[in-house]
Amino acid sequence: MAAVELTPEDLEPFAVIDEDKAQAMIDDALAIAALVAPCITDDDFAYPGAAKAIIRGAVLRWNDAGSGAVQQEQAGPFGVTVDTRQQRRGMYWPQEITQLQDLCKSSDDAGKAFSVDTATPATGTVIHSDICALNFGALYCSCGAVITGLFPLYEVDHGG
Repeated sequence: MAAVELTPEDLEPFAVIDEDKAQAMIDDALAIAALVAPCITDDDFAYPGAAKAIIRGAVLRWNDAGSGAVQQEQAGPFGVTVDTRQQRRGMYWPQEITQLQDLCKSSDDAGKAFSVDTATPATGTVIHSDICALNFGALYCSCGAVITGLFPLYEVDHGG
C-alpha cells in the first residue's frame, strides 16, 4: 500500500464529483505524482499529509477546468471580451512539482560547505607581507601567503 492515499471521500468537502470520475482522476494524479516524486510510494515516506494536500489541490483544479464564462461587453464601437474559464495545461503546476520533489529530499541531501584548493603546494618557505597579522603576533595569516603557498596574495605599496 502506498504512503500517500487519496480517496473520493477526501474530495467531498470541496466539490461534488461522481465517485467513478473522482477515482479515475485520483489514480491519474497519483501516477503522475509518483513519476515526478517516486519517494511518495515508499511505505516510510515522511510527509504523506503534505503530499496528499498537493495532489488533492491538483485534482480539484482539474475538476474545475473549463468552468467560468466568456463575457463580452460593448460600449459604442469599443468591445471587451473577458474569459474567466479555467485552463488545464498539465496535472501539476511547476511549483507543485518542486514541492513534491522537495518532500523527497532527506537531510542528507542538504548542501554542505566544501573547499577547493586551487593553489599550488608550497615549494619553499612561505614569505608573508610586512603587514601580515602573523608578523604582529597573530595566529592567522592576513596577507594570503598561506593561500598561495609562497608569496602574499597582495602587497601594499607605501609609495616609497
